[in-house]
Amino acid sequence: MNNQSQKADDSTVVSAGAKSAAAHGRGWRLPWKGLAPAAMLAVTMPLALCEFAHAAQAADVIQAQDANVDGIVAELTACQRSEGVLTIKIRFRNTSDKPGSLTFTHWNASGADNPKFYVTAGNKKYFILADSDGTVLSTNSTGNGVNADIAPGKTFLWWAKYPAPPADVKKINFMMPVTSPFEDVPITDK
Repeated sequence: MNNQSQKADDSTVVSAGAKSAAAHGRGWRLPWKGLAPAAMLAVTMPLALCEFAHAAQAADVIQAQDANVDGIVAELTACQRSEGVLTIKIRFRNTSDKPGSLTFTHWNASGADNPKFYVTAGNKKYFILADSDGTVLSTNSTGNGVNADIAPGKTFLWWAKYPAPPADVKKINFMMPVTSPFEDVPITDK
């Protein structure tokens, strides 16, 4: 067999005795120019969007603490003062591959658990506000207790409104029974 190279009519170099599939119109070809990059984009784009969404969520986290349930993380996402009211928001994220459950208030506790959710600023405690009917302005407002069952990869939002500390107070501490304290949390004024 001759080991010399020869030029096929499609301008590719092939070894002697071999035939170019492209020269004979056979072989694997892309049906559309650029299909491989498009297919790659179709696979990588959703992954990039997921990363972007996760990064956006992470960007809004002021402070994070482990919850008292394995695999659940508490992310404080808002500490905003506006018109004499301080709003606290905490997103609970299940980072495990198992369901998790958190109990915020107990069944028929009639607000008995609410004093466990408070803000401290200076040497003063601030408790959850209530409306004129006595309903607390919080996720804890249900009289039947609050329990969050969080599936793997899912979240639960807890929120509450408090009397705002004076304008010269720039940081608070936040206590709740299902996490360690959130300390030195900066207040955002709206």
